[in-house]
Amino acid sequence: MDIPVLKDFEFSVALLDFGFINWKNQMLASTQGTKTFNVNQYVFNVDDNASNSFDNEWNRIKDDISALYELDDLGDQGSQTSMLGATFNIGALYNFPYYKGLKFGLLNTTYVAGEFAWTDFRLSANLIPCKVVDLAVNVHTGTYGTGFGGILNLHCPGFNLFVAADDVPTKFSKQYVPLTSRANVNFGINFLF
Repeated sequence: MDIPVLKDFEFSVALLDFGFINWKNQMLASTQGTKTFNVNQYVFNVDDNASNSFDNEWNRIKDDISALYELDDLGDQGSQTSMLGATFNIGALYNFPYYKGLKFGLLNTTYVAGEFAWTDFRLSANLIPCKVVDLAVNVHTGTYGTGFGGILNLHCPGFNLFVAADDVPTKFSKQYVPLTSRANVNFGINFLF
């Protein structure tokens, strides 16, 4: 059945990594609590024949630092089952009917791993003005805040070049230093042989 209103839409749903993993034998090792390293116990002597010569003291320091990381084998703890981090994606794409190179998308991503979960809603506009240029901008909101990003992609015969920003900073200091630490800019080039 062809519904005229929906002919320009594409829908998608995906459930990824839904399941669990089981370890039959869970082996456990531990440092058994807090360990300390005291530098006051080392006295260096310039005499190479002394028991606390530079070489001997450096060897003692290396041995004592190694001892900080020694693990005690606590043996087999039995089996363990853990849920994998499942990701649920649902999206819609609208192909603009009056200009073939313009598309709008909406994507929801939800990730759940035990008691930890996050979600993200993303709205994008994709423009293909010619065969070698793609442009896209998006806005997103979710568990980790709100932001926007974009990408410029040049795909010529023989190579592909792109620059993308997943989270463009919006607040700057007087010296134009971004006041957010979430900025993520990527640049890449691929050569096709």
